[in-house]
Amino acid sequence: MMSPLIVLLLAVSLLVDRAECHSDGQGIDGSCADLTPQHGPSAKSSAPPYTITFSPTSYTASQSISVTLSASSSSFKGFMIQARNASSCSTSAQGSFNVVAGTTTACSNAALVHSSSISKTKITTNWIAPSTSVGHIVFRAVFVQELNTFWTNVVSGVLQDSTLPAPSAAAQCSGTVATTPTQAGSFAKDTECGKTKGCFSSCGSSGCTFSVIWQKTSSTSVTYTLKAAYQSSSGFYIALGFSGDTQMGSDSVIGCAYQSSSAVLYTAENVGKTPNPFSDSQISLSSGDYTNGVLTCSITRPISGSGKRYDLNQAWTLLFVLGAASITSGVASIQYHNQDFFISESSVTASSIVDIAPLGKDDALVKAHGCLMVVAWVFFASIGLVVARYYKPVLSGTMCSQKIWFQVHRFSMVLVLCVTAIAFIIIFVKEDGKWSDLEGDETYLQGHPIMGVMVMILTILNPVMALFRPHPGTPKRPIFNWAHFLVGIAAHILGVITIFFGIQIKGATTPYYATYIMGAYVAWQLFVKLLLEIITRVKFNTKENTDSYEMNNKDNSSPNQSDSNGKKKALLKKIIFVIHCVVIAGLSAAIVAVIGVGTGGGD
Repeated sequence: MMSPLIVLLLAVSLLVDRAECHSDGQGIDGSCADLTPQHGPSAKSSAPPYTITFSPTSYTASQSISVTLSASSSSFKGFMIQARNASSCSTSAQGSFNVVAGTTTACSNAALVHSSSISKTKITTNWIAPSTSVGHIVFRAVFVQELNTFWTNVVSGVLQDSTLPAPSAAAQCSGTVATTPTQAGSFAKDTECGKTKGCFSSCGSSGCTFSVIWQKTSSTSVTYTLKAAYQSSSGFYIALGFSGDTQMGSDSVIGCAYQSSSAVLYTAENVGKTPNPFSDSQISLSSGDYTNGVLTCSITRPISGSGKRYDLNQAWTLLFVLGAASITSGVASIQYHNQDFFISESSVTASSIVDIAPLGKDDALVKAHGCLMVVAWVFFASIGLVVARYYKPVLSGTMCSQKIWFQVHRFSMVLVLCVTAIAFIIIFVKEDGKWSDLEGDETYLQGHPIMGVMVMILTILNPVMALFRPHPGTPKRPIFNWAHFLVGIAAHILGVITIFFGIQIKGATTPYYATYIMGAYVAWQLFVKLLLEIITRVKFNTKENTDSYEMNNKDNSSPNQSDSNGKKKALLKKIIFVIHCVVIAGLSAAIVAVIGVGTGGGD
């Protein structure tokens, strides 16, 4: 009989072997038919945070088609993609894929899969069409975010067979497409964008997923054409908001809803997340059409404002949204748009002849950069600077042959250096080594990257200075003390101001109330410093070591805390220090949470 230990080792080896096979894309041919990983729980039923796009939009026999798998928010570690007939619902894969870095083939070379479990945000490959016509094609894929988190049967738009008539939505096999509206292909960009027309769109090499085009029809009116490529078996809507900021709330909205072969006008004013529909006889739906998965609505309205209809002579940020909707008796009822939300990178008027793109949505690198800077300068720097300034006499004991206050200060500031350096590298990787493009933001916010570089320089300068500090008691020691103190304080102040600027940049998509939390932090920091300054100035006794003594290279001995008054004040300082650490930890966590999970555009 096998011992329990041997049984356990065998079970672990089988699990390890299984995990390794999946991590390099091997041993998953059992998923070829249903595109479902043979591990973990059921697939996620929510809308997948991934898309499949291709270029060009039609093919001929043996043609090479560029196919891209993209993550809109969360990266993916594994995937499998196949090309299948768009209407037959057959599980037979068509054509083949070229192997690119990080991929390999499976399912008798008819599918492309990952070859490593490294997190990815984009994979671009080429699909080679069969040598004979096989009809219209869709690409179906499974995306694995983590072992137990995956979305199966994620479907692209229809790649048209150029030898056949254009497909209809009714003839397409729906498979297990998400029930919420999902992107389904693309359409060509208007060639007059930025020339004779104003445009706000999301377009790439494979075409556009949405566009807003506006052009004056007279000196007093303007027509907005909203266009989006979406596939849905139920009703949905597209809408354009005119906003004074990058957030949902206090916006004037125009759009249209589509259901059962009919489109109706939709007008509303947003109050927070709640849309309040209103009627305006001077706003009209010129046309509404849904063809080949693309909804197009043209809306004409006066340029002037009146009540809930905003004045378009004024510059507004454009907000484009998509969501589920229903139409009852010619009246549209819409649902919240969730992730289908796009913010223009600059504000425009009805007369603006521009070609602008949406701000990046939930950029993981930008969020990581912001969160790390908060951790460095709101949390660690606050502890390190407060300890060095006010706790030398209180934490004067030794730890590892060094005074406790010095160990805490050095540990905190080393972490500030390391975390700031990581944040600095992350944002330069994100910007591809170039300065951030902050066009469209307030002028003062465009100083954010320059200030960030200055913070990095000061952060490196201080520890370098510390390596060459003169010994205590030498004539040059006071010079070092003051220089070290001033550089540290300057870096902290500049770091906090830089964070203030960063959370206001449109590309950060951080809710406005993050500035209030930062304001609360500044107020608390000033309060604690003032309180400790008062306590420090009321000396324990005539021999007490204060920061001013250390600065000027005077007596650095520990205070005599034998009297009851000195003990009470030392205890008071320790209590304040504990409370300070708890408060700034809470404020830091709140700011990080707002940056990490909050979005300035609509939440």
